[in-house]
Amino acid sequence: MSATPATKPAFIEKSMKKINKIKLGLPIELLKDQTVKLFQAAGYNLQIDEGLYRGYIDEPEIEIFLARDQELTFYTKQGAVDAAIAQEAYLLDQKVKIVPIASFDYGVNIWSNAKIVLAVPENSKIKSIKDLKGKKILSRVPTLTKEYLKRHNIAAKVEWTDRPAEPKIPSLGDAIVEFTNTGTTLKAFNLKIIDVLLETSPTLFMNKKSYQDKWKREKIENLAILLKGARLAQEHAGLMLHASNEMMDKVLKVLPALKKPTVTQLNGENWFDVLTVANKKEIRKIIPKLKKIGCTDIVEFPLNKVVP
Repeated sequence: MSATPATKPAFIEKSMKKINKIKLGLPIELLKDQTVKLFQAAGYNLQIDEGLYRGYIDEPEIEIFLARDQELTFYTKQGAVDAAIAQEAYLLDQKVKIVPIASFDYGVNIWSNAKIVLAVPENSKIKSIKDLKGKKILSRVPTLTKEYLKRHNIAAKVEWTDRPAEPKIPSLGDAIVEFTNTGTTLKAFNLKIIDVLLETSPTLFMNKKSYQDKWKREKIENLAILLKGARLAQEHAGLMLHASNEMMDKVLKVLPALKKPTVTQLNGENWFDVLTVANKKEIRKIIPKLKKIGCTDIVEFPLNKVVP
């Protein structure tokens, strides 16, 4: 009597099946909190333990890798991670050849881009970039700084520095090129901005090899859609109102939108239900105008995602 080969139960075979994964690099330290908030707004449960250098996300096809964002550019280029989020300025400074996917417009504890600025002590004799000739500049982005000086035909010594740069002048240098979000830290160290080199935004990018993988590319592009939609929703709100037929021309002129508003005639009436999306700052001006026109039942409501 021959033995029948044992077969694995279906649930075991299913659990042993290899799951495709994306290794995604996320920034620790300064950009951590806003990055977590963005993922949560997009519907993900993302948790970062900086002490253990571990990240957890409720998406089995994504594995989190943590590092400082200036390191993530290098790790992505080398293929240690498929994709990452890091400040665009580091990509430009390190001349990393990657594939940019999306930018998200946030900074350190703020929903707006950081700036790369040239700053000097308040009592410095340096008043403009022309006064930097022969001076020593400490910079978080030395390549960008050298290019900036070259564009202005200024010969100065540029040295790389890690953060924080603010306490290091005037003892270690004459000026700094540093990231700033609100300018609070610069003011705390009695520094003043004499020029802005550029704005920089956290950017999602992939290495070229991973980008050529159709599954990985689509996975990251879909992630970008959700994150971008959540980020856009933070600045926009829905607006709903009722307007009569006589008011509609004026209403439509007042309403800016990502696309034309949705207009539905109320059953058996000469009134319309109008639904649109607008920037929250614009809505502050729009609502009084709509009320003046004669619109009723005006409702502003929050959005989870806005995908144009």
